[in-house]
Amino acid sequence: MITKSQAVDELQPRFGQMIVLVHQTESAGATSNEISELEALLNSALALNEEALKLTAPSDAQKRTQLLAQVDEIFASVEDKAAQIQAVASQRTFTKTVIAYVSGATAAFLGTIGYAYGISFWRRYRVKRTFQMKISPK
Repeated sequence: MITKSQAVDELQPRFGQMIVLVHQTESAGATSNEISELEALLNSALALNEEALKLTAPSDAQKRTQLLAQVDEIFASVEDKAAQIQAVASQRTFTKTVIAYVSGATAAFLGTIGYAYGISFWRRYRVKRTFQMKISPK
């Protein structure tokens, strides 16, 4: 019985840490597919933990220990994948931000050039029109 409560006490904070890690990964800009992969791993860890909690007989102690070891392996896998996904997502977010700023600056530059050509055309048109005017005496 001590092993059962000890397993629960050890896994609750660790599971909470994994949820926070997945949230941080999502905040870094991970896609829903990447997050769903991590969530699937956490769900499998939760299912293994529930299965381990159902094993209460003293003869099932070895099986329970194996299941808890699998849960620890899954948590380690989640940590590794989350770190990889965070790195990729951060790079992707940075690249998108740089592209947005460069596109904005390029659009502003092209808009300024278009405006300058438009004003230049308008002035030439007005000068040409002024010189084509006929002056009629009264």
